[in-house]
Amino acid sequence: MRKVFVTSYPYVYERYFKVFDYFPKKESLFFILPRIWEAKGGKIKVKIPGRQDIKISGARAFFYHSRYPVIRGLLKGWMPRARKIIENNAAQGDILYTAIEPNLLTTYLNSRLAKRLGLKHVFFTWQNIPHEKRLSGLKLWLTRALITRTVDNSAGAICGNHKAAEILKKYIRRPDFKILVAPISGVDTEKFRPNTPSDFRQKYNIENKTILTFAGVFDNRKGIKTLLTTFSNVLKKLPKLHLAMIGTGPLEGFIQYFIEDNKMQDNITLIPWLPNEQLPGVFSNSDIFIHPSEPHGGWEEQFGYSMAEASAAGLPVIATKTGSISEVIRDDSTGILVEPQRVDQLEGAIVRLVEDPKLAREMGVAGRKYIEENYGHNTIATKFFNLFSVL
Repeated sequence: MRKVFVTSYPYVYERYFKVFDYFPKKESLFFILPRIWEAKGGKIKVKIPGRQDIKISGARAFFYHSRYPVIRGLLKGWMPRARKIIENNAAQGDILYTAIEPNLLTTYLNSRLAKRLGLKHVFFTWQNIPHEKRLSGLKLWLTRALITRTVDNSAGAICGNHKAAEILKKYIRRPDFKILVAPISGVDTEKFRPNTPSDFRQKYNIENKTILTFAGVFDNRKGIKTLLTTFSNVLKKLPKLHLAMIGTGPLEGFIQYFIEDNKMQDNITLIPWLPNEQLPGVFSNSDIFIHPSEPHGGWEEQFGYSMAEASAAGLPVIATKTGSISEVIRDDSTGILVEPQRVDQLEGAIVRLVEDPKLAREMGVAGRKYIEENYGHNTIATKFFNLFSVL
């Protein structure tokens, strides 16, 4: 197989990189990743993963977020040295995969480099909201211009959900352009599985509770306020229910205030951000996973790894009918989907699963099977390989 050069910051995270451990021909892979990637305002610094069987070259990244003056996130993940590494190692017909959105200059510059060297360029997109619905004026014009030119320079794209694929099709002007619908990485169904040992319940003194778990950023996009209001209501009917909230974010102070103001210190446990390695035990020792995501500021849920991982751990999932969640959680099969911001529907879903443990178990079993078959690492790695093989 031709060489496949992979350059972008998402794969510096082990949880995303791991999908390539299942890639059929790992000897063809050549990663160019940031030596250090800064996240959460520099509070977290992620080092380049180490592998003996996959070639990885480190380079300095200069832009880590989307809040820079003027340029915002246009150059996020840009590694100037990557160009020289690719020039020195690539041959005509090789593949360059840029796992970053096509409306960034970083992706466009890679597409130009690929065209100049005779490489097949592939990019990644999660974007499931049409650009004209969230942008206007100069921003919309620039976004459309960058995507159009990036697509023209590329041989294919990986779209993280079906809505993203439909949006991208409007920019394609070549009949041989290939589209694969797949997330940026799979789900580790060997790590996230039922009955994973954990002292989670003992540690937080919630052994005899029915545990409802949320894991994610504490912000408005994740429906935090709706979740707290709903839980406060449902607790009157189900006093043994306990809410575990895992994460950090701008609404952390609001959550603390809500807990104290409603005297719910014995009913809600706040757990700071946990590394992904610690989540399997937490999930498999919970009873229900809840993720009431809401549209916010031109954004809707694009996949939902925490939901997919909870399903893999055998949990029924309660989530919302927004964005691309329905591709991950199958309504009335692997979980229950309700309308965003509908406290009454969210409450009904919780009560239904708590009062019908047989249904909850059946949904958990169906959820694990669905994730294994559709989003397991082996499945996604094979899809990547098949796409690269036909370019």
